[in-house]
Amino acid sequence: MAPSKTSKANSQGASGHKIGVAARFSAWFAHHQLTAVETLVKLLANPAAALLTWLVVAIALTLPGALWMTLDNMEQLSGRFQASGRITLYLEPQTSAAAGNQLSERISALGNVSSTEYIDADTALEDFRQNSGLQQALDFLPENPLPAVILVEPPLGISAADVNQLVEQLSAYQIVDSVQLDMAWVERLLAMLALGERLIWVLGILLALAILLVVGNTIRLAIAARVDEIRVTKLVGGTNAYVRRPFLYTGLWYGLVGGLLAWVLLATCWFLLSGPVDELARLYGSGFELKPLSAAAAMALLLSAMLLGWLGAWWSVSRHLDQIEP
Repeated sequence: MAPSKTSKANSQGASGHKIGVAARFSAWFAHHQLTAVETLVKLLANPAAALLTWLVVAIALTLPGALWMTLDNMEQLSGRFQASGRITLYLEPQTSAAAGNQLSERISALGNVSSTEYIDADTALEDFRQNSGLQQALDFLPENPLPAVILVEPPLGISAADVNQLVEQLSAYQIVDSVQLDMAWVERLLAMLALGERLIWVLGILLALAILLVVGNTIRLAIAARVDEIRVTKLVGGTNAYVRRPFLYTGLWYGLVGGLLAWVLLATCWFLLSGPVDELARLYGSGFELKPLSAAAAMALLLSAMLLGWLGAWWSVSRHLDQIEP
């Protein structure tokens, strides 16, 4: 006996219909979009309730961001000098300009030398006269007390042993009276930079934990306020992933807006400090300029804020969602 048309229709009903992978992915993506927009609209509809969390996240991100900006500017300052230190050769008195230039060219041909600059005694005195403010006192000197010098720049990355060997080699030249190499300040500066970088990591980890706790506690309160809604959703077949999704996007928005506020705070700090720093550098005759946070560091700060917000929400939802049963 052939099956009836009614039985065929029933086999093709809702229970027999199969949803393809593309349709499943489209529905999943559409629900993510809808959830992201709805959670953002809810936060913006009542910003006073979320403002405290946003400010806490922003301040927690501003502190390591400000330290990172300071460290970046210190590296910029140290980058104006050779990392290995400049070697100054003081030539013997009465050394002729021709002999000094010849020695400078000879030294520049060495393998461990990046560049050289010969400065005769008259030029050195004139530079000292302009920069020292002792013009009138220098006029009473019977003769020029300054010797001619050769400034030697070793290449970047040269080891301390090679620098010391180069100093011994330069000291052996006949017309060289003395050699000066001051690397102590370079070593101190590099040590300070290493300490600052370590401090940024330690402070960043502690503040990241603070962001996780703040966002997690905020999400916990949101879960407690929607317990009945969660139970009804589970009762009609909603999965934990479905219930968890709005809270995860809420944590993501907390991190994103907090990161944007941290950008604003860092830009404000840079704007307020750049003028006095430029004036101080001008008084010291330096071309140093305070740089803002780089684009890469700012983007890393924003992505870190979003990740921390999402992790804080996931941690809080994972702890409390399983305890809510229909």
